[in-house]
Amino acid sequence: MNTRTWSPYQLDIFKFVEFGTGNAIIKAVAGSGKSTTVEEAVKRTKGSHVVLAFNKSIAAAMKGRGVNGRTFHSLTYSAVMQFKNQRDVVADKLRILCEQNLQGSDFKMYGTFICRLVGLGRNAGIGCLHADLQEMWLALIEYHDLELDSERATPERAAELASDLLRWSNESPLVDFDDLLYMAVREGISLPKFDNVFVDEAQDTNAIQRAIIRKIMKPRSRLLAVGDPAQAIYGFRGADSNSLQLIADEFGCVELPLTVSYRCPTSVVAYAHKWVKHIEAAPGAPAGEVKDIGQRWNASTFTSGDLVVCRTTKPLISLVYSLIKLRVPAKIMGREIGAGLVSLINRLNGKGIDGLTDKLFTWSAREHEKAIAKKQDAKAEAIIDKRDCIMTLIDALEENDRTVPALCRLIESLFSDAAASITLATIHKAKGLEGERVFWLNASQCPAPWARLDWQQQQERNLCYVATTRAKTSLFLMDERIIAREAA
Repeated sequence: MNTRTWSPYQLDIFKFVEFGTGNAIIKAVAGSGKSTTVEEAVKRTKGSHVVLAFNKSIAAAMKGRGVNGRTFHSLTYSAVMQFKNQRDVVADKLRILCEQNLQGSDFKMYGTFICRLVGLGRNAGIGCLHADLQEMWLALIEYHDLELDSERATPERAAELASDLLRWSNESPLVDFDDLLYMAVREGISLPKFDNVFVDEAQDTNAIQRAIIRKIMKPRSRLLAVGDPAQAIYGFRGADSNSLQLIADEFGCVELPLTVSYRCPTSVVAYAHKWVKHIEAAPGAPAGEVKDIGQRWNASTFTSGDLVVCRTTKPLISLVYSLIKLRVPAKIMGREIGAGLVSLINRLNGKGIDGLTDKLFTWSAREHEKAIAKKQDAKAEAIIDKRDCIMTLIDALEENDRTVPALCRLIESLFSDAAASITLATIHKAKGLEGERVFWLNASQCPAPWARLDWQQQQERNLCYVATTRAKTSLFLMDERIIAREAA
């Protein structure tokens, strides 16, 4: 976009920043140029400013353009490290504390689990913003669909040990990344204050981040939180589905729209109206195309730079493995997805591939039944997806190397965040990405039919919107099929 030609919505934002008072939520649609808008708004502020960016790369890019871009962690780093008299962050602090303090079976059954649980607990402010009570830990386990690492483990014992681990963590001189925010709030550590605070991707903030925002504001500071509620898709992981509204309520924000998409062509914008009525195409935007190609595609359909997105992982595995066999460079984004599959394989501890297969189906049947009984439909879907992913990969093993280690190596080779000619990603992982040509694999999977609660249905609609608005030129709706070798 031409940064010197502003839309009426951008001009209203600049006017509010320059001449208005109070705080605001900027609701920015996909591809609306929010970074450019924020950077221009910063130029019109009076006094000091900070822009809390989503990650280090975004913050660094802003700094290169004269904007004080920071991440939440970089903002608190020096103050917390000085308070704790430490020089380096210890990423595996919680694991070290478990090894030092947990005994025998407790370490084996609960160590990994409570490390994750305490991480989530600190983000939620347990022991800081909220009392360290068993019901708080049990609510986190339920809300995040956390799965215990042993059939003999119980949520109640996990909650008890999580409380212990949080206490050990608070008493330890070591500092990990979650501590950088948690300790700043818990210990009342002084942080720099700014006259103007901007927050990017505000729809994904958590309780401890909102507490940091309060700490860095003066009595007369102004807050502009930028986000898109239609791109809130992490409720299944426990993210606040109403983060923007929580900010608006707490800080008394007015709402300012930013509804022109400079990414998407007119055809894609028109298609996105199925889920978000207020998104607009930029003046002079190309027509582009939205085309349903069904199963009418093969390996030669794809070109370098294409992005393929899908609701679930298993279809991506089938596609990427077929493409690689045909010597088409492709990768699935999401190293942590591959790590999760390997972790499940190791936890099942099957004797050889046949033993693993038996245990995999026993596990999936049991856990799927439990999830359905608790009406945890998203978890039930994820269990079947994991099972099918692993079975697809087992089928892809070479006949002369059908071993569990070979299976784990195959998973690690397919799941990577490294660059490749063609990028495949779940819709959740594709948030923040864009491509000239985007292929939406098995679009009929969205919205998931199991979504019954209002927030589930809304987040499913948001997934459709996110998938659609990755496209800069062309959006192709495609259905899964097997690529034959001769099709290339």
